[in-house]
Formats: sequence, structure tokens, C-alpha cells
Amino acid sequence: MSRAVNITSGLLTMTGLGAVAVTLSMMHPSIDTKAHNCLAMNIYHEARGEVIEGQIAVAHVTLNRVDHGEWPNNICDVVYQPKQFSWTFMIEDQVPSENKAWSQAKVIARDVMIGNVDDPTEGATFYHATYVNPFWADQMQVSKIIDKHVFYTWDGVWDE
Repeated sequence: MSRAVNITSGLLTMTGLGAVAVTLSMMHPSIDTKAHNCLAMNIYHEARGEVIEGQIAVAHVTLNRVDHGEWPNNICDVVYQPKQFSWTFMIEDQVPSENKAWSQAKVIARDVMIGNVDDPTEGATFYHATYVNPFWADQMQVSKIIDKHVFYTWDGVWDE
């Protein structure tokens, strides 16, 4: 009799856990799979190996561009806009090869897309590595330096 009670109790517990799992999965915000992949690819290629805050910052620059009138209004078009992110035109085989970094980029992309992570760049729309000096940098305001990247806000007007 006690064995039957334990089995029944276990089944009820499992059923209860299953219901909790289904409920929790339904509570997660849905994200566009294609946009998620584009953002994760940008994080992976632009910032893997950087500190987590730097990877989050790269993701936010991408989303800040989506929200800015000077860029396309969706993640994939921003990422693949010609000559904006060097990996999109300089790397022939773009398939992620570092599994841990790829998994991390996907988690960061999801968290940024659903609003779980604040923007450490204070609204930056541009960035570059610290070892380069792009022609446009003097026309912008540095908002943050994170690891090996300098982030900039832009007023939307190019100086003549």
C-alpha cells in the first residue's frame, strides 16, 4: 500500500513539475529566431573573447541602431548593412567554430532582446577597437570604454 502511495505521489509530483515547466516556458517572451541569430552572430564575431559587458555593449549598439532613424529598423538589416560590421564582409566562413563563445553569444542576444540587460553604452550607435582610429571618431562623443572597444554616441549629423 505505501509503495502505491509513493508511486502515485511521485506521479503527481512529476505531473505538477511538468505543469510548472510548461507554464514557465509559456511565460518567456518570444523572440524572432532570425533576428536572434543575426544579433548572436554579431556578438560572436565582433566581441567574442571580450568581457561580458563588452559583448552586451555590442548587442546594444546593434539595437540602438535599429531604434535610430539613420539605420534599418530591424536587427538583421542593421547587422548586414554593407561595411558596418567588418566580419560581414571580411570573413569568408562565418559559421561559429567556438561552441562556448557561440552559446554565450546566443544567451546574451536573447537577454538583450527581451530587455533583461541595461545598455552599458548609454545609447551608443558606434564603436571601434582600441587599436584602430577611424576617421569618424572625432565627430562623436565617447560614451564608454569597455575592454578593447570604445563606444560613441552620435547626434545624427556629420560635420562638413
